[in-house]
Amino acid sequence: MGAEDGARNSADEGAQDGPEDGAERPELGPHHHTYRPEPGKPAAYALLLLALTPFSALVYLLTLLLCALFGWEVSLATGVPAGLALLGPFTVRVVWWRRHTRVEFRLYEKGLVAIAADGTEAVLLWRTTAVFTSGSYHYKLSNPEGTVVTLGAAHRGLVLGGERIRGLRTRTVIRGARLSQEEEWGPAIRQGVRDAQLVPATETALAGGEVPFADLVLSRDGLTIRRRRGQDDFTAWEDVDSLSLTAEGDLYVTSRGSDFPTHFIRPGYQVANLEIFLDVADRLRADRPRATRAPADPAPTRTPASASTSTSAPAPAATPPGSAADTRDDDDAEPLIPVPELLSLYVAFGVAAYAAWRLGTRDEIDGMGSVLLAAARAALGGLIGAVLGIGLAAAVMAVPKVVGEVILEALIRWFRHRRYVAAAVLALCTVVPSAALLLVLFRAFPSRLVPLVVLLFFGGWTLLLAVRRCGTSERLVVRHLPDLPGVFLVFLATEQLVSGDVLTLTPAAGLFFPLAFWLALRGWRKLSESVRPTVRAAADIVLSVQLGLVLTVLMVWLANVLSFTPPQVTVVRAVVEKVQGLTEVHWLYWLAAYTLLAVGSYAVLRWPDRVARVRQRLRPARFSESRLPAGATANFVRRSLSGVNVGLMVALLFVVVAAPVSEGAWRRPVAERYVLEVQRREYAEGAAAAYKEIHQQVSVNPRAAARLRAVILAVDRAAPSTPGEPVNGTALGIARHVGRFQAATLAVDEPAPQPAPAPEAEDLGGRLDELDENQQRTAEREEQTDRFAELASLAITRTFDAVDLGDSQVVQLVKEYLGGLVEDGPMKRIFHRWGEGIGTPPPDGGRLLRIDVRRLTSVAYERTQAAVRRADADLLTFYGRFGVGVPADDTSLAPVIDLANQRRYLQQGTGPCAGCAGSPNGGSGTGGGGGGGRR
Repeated sequence: MGAEDGARNSADEGAQDGPEDGAERPELGPHHHTYRPEPGKPAAYALLLLALTPFSALVYLLTLLLCALFGWEVSLATGVPAGLALLGPFTVRVVWWRRHTRVEFRLYEKGLVAIAADGTEAVLLWRTTAVFTSGSYHYKLSNPEGTVVTLGAAHRGLVLGGERIRGLRTRTVIRGARLSQEEEWGPAIRQGVRDAQLVPATETALAGGEVPFADLVLSRDGLTIRRRRGQDDFTAWEDVDSLSLTAEGDLYVTSRGSDFPTHFIRPGYQVANLEIFLDVADRLRADRPRATRAPADPAPTRTPASASTSTSAPAPAATPPGSAADTRDDDDAEPLIPVPELLSLYVAFGVAAYAAWRLGTRDEIDGMGSVLLAAARAALGGLIGAVLGIGLAAAVMAVPKVVGEVILEALIRWFRHRRYVAAAVLALCTVVPSAALLLVLFRAFPSRLVPLVVLLFFGGWTLLLAVRRCGTSERLVVRHLPDLPGVFLVFLATEQLVSGDVLTLTPAAGLFFPLAFWLALRGWRKLSESVRPTVRAAADIVLSVQLGLVLTVLMVWLANVLSFTPPQVTVVRAVVEKVQGLTEVHWLYWLAAYTLLAVGSYAVLRWPDRVARVRQRLRPARFSESRLPAGATANFVRRSLSGVNVGLMVALLFVVVAAPVSEGAWRRPVAERYVLEVQRREYAEGAAAAYKEIHQQVSVNPRAAARLRAVILAVDRAAPSTPGEPVNGTALGIARHVGRFQAATLAVDEPAPQPAPAPEAEDLGGRLDELDENQQRTAEREEQTDRFAELASLAITRTFDAVDLGDSQVVQLVKEYLGGLVEDGPMKRIFHRWGEGIGTPPPDGGRLLRIDVRRLTSVAYERTQAAVRRADADLLTFYGRFGVGVPADDTSLAPVIDLANQRRYLQQGTGPCAGCAGSPNGGSGTGGGGGGGRR
């Protein structure tokens, strides 16, 4: 079989080199060889069927799915779409193969003749042929008439430039013909075109002519890109920093010219005769005048497949000491470490530090195990944060490059070159989505976004000044001084973005605002002294934006740090809304007015001659020869109007931004206050219900309340009060603690805490209204609770037999005892939840007043012992007085009263308590007394 194939190939080659192929063509020279596509083999058709089978199976499954959806019957006809999906592309491909096996390519010394299947001939002379290649053995050949022949697999479609050539109307006669012996005809085509066109193109360019490569034109002056509309793009050779091929084979040009893209990339298969283009460009760059500016960073190196290597710009001469460049200000000197690299490091380490801090301090640290766990979480958080920080730093560093070099430079260049449609489309596609995104973010997160912008602007500016000043130092310590503030700034910015309380709730943020005002004034003076009118015109605009944002954040910070009450918040918001509604128009009109003022400031300083002419025309004739000090008056008026203009812009910006920012910052404190008020109201309602239950029980069964007489007498004996005077604080505190012990003896389950319902209104005004309503309802419930507590205390007091104490003193002690029983424990929550129908039934009044001395003594001992331990008091003193363990076989109330006095003494640190264990810190200082026991 191998011998037969070899004989057949030899016969084919002999036929190809026959006399009919070597017809005389004087313009092409002698004939070298004829190439024909190989005929299709059965294995190729089988592979094509296998490749199309998955697609056919997918079509069959989709057909079954449609039948199931529409209820159609599955039959043999269901497989028809699948068969068409398999046989249709197969037939088209087979026909295409059979047609392209009838083409011929006759290679001559000076050109190529391509004969299509229908007999059409395309003559391609090496001296006029344009060769486009996207890799080995993928060629597109075109003659000046636009006749195109493609060899090899179709690498690109029509839209991506498969047969299209910029600036030339084309007609493809052979598309994607596959030829054998690619290692012969491929290099022969490239070498023939190179030998025929390289020398004439180089001589033409060096002589001052232009050498076109499709829409790319080389000349001795520079590189030009032809545009169908508007002015062409041009860069001189001294402005070209690099001209080479990337690793993917694309043409890459970097230039400093203002009329040329900073980074120009063109796919290699779209550049005609790419190798010749690079060789001629390298020769012209080598002969260009020496550049006086330092070249930028080199572009990607050319691949080894390219015919020649690109040259780099010569290095600039060293600056002599004492020159103007040597005596420049230190602030303008470049740091030893580039600023973008420093900023990227700050972002990466700042985000990593924030993630480590949040994960490491998420749980409370108690013991060595929790310390190790916190360290592990911090390490994991730092690793995750570093990865996120690197990505964020890459994005942040890419934004200025994309905006400045890709968008802004292209927009300016297109507008200057009168490509207005392209410039307008680019501006709209860039500005509209960005403005819409910023507007959506501002409306959604004003209280986080505006302080974040203020923090990053002024903090970043300060950091940049520090880097500029310290980064040029030769001392290592001085160069790294801005590192810690830079990481800390990113840490604060991340905290502001996540929690939104760095500049609005933190008291230490007060140190930031004087620095921000000073930086704003310094920047305004710097801009006002610029030699460029555009920069001077922007000084007032920048200052107004800075002051407006800083004043807004400062007002919100003051409101939070000074703990404005809800009524004060209401007043401040009312003032802001009054100012905002002066003209009774939407805030967008104020923003439009601000824009007009900003544009007016720009026009006055950008075109002073035109403004002077307009002012001269509008000036009345009778003032034309005024003898007033016109110079001083005009200067005073100009300065006054400038100040008024800045003041108006600051006020407008403050009015527009203050309301949404302050509303977002005050929403959380108002909501927290609302929750507290709801909880107070619920507790007051539960306490009132418990007092009411006790009063009803006493009214029905007075004997149950008479048992409290012994408690009141025991409290009075422990801390007697002067007859006729109010009860002293020690007795009230003992009675309070005895009531708490009694509540603990009931053995009722503490109800699970229920979060207070959030207000239904979403806006801050609705929240304030809800808060006012809850405050009023809370005051009413507390007043009702005091009344019920007073009634219950009087009812219990009337059940007592004659006591040596006065009725007023007895009522005070009973009321304090009931306060400890009802309000300092779970009783108020149990009664409230039962009243709402979501809890278990509370104990009845008889059970609340029933005293079990043994149980009461046990609870008093256990709770007082635990309190002594928590207060780090002397346990030996406690055990010496009360013994180790619960006192047994003692049915008197004396141990309970002594234990209650001991616990009171631990908290207050005052009053008589002989032999008690004292707290090292002297007690909490909370006094006793007060109606109803609310403290």
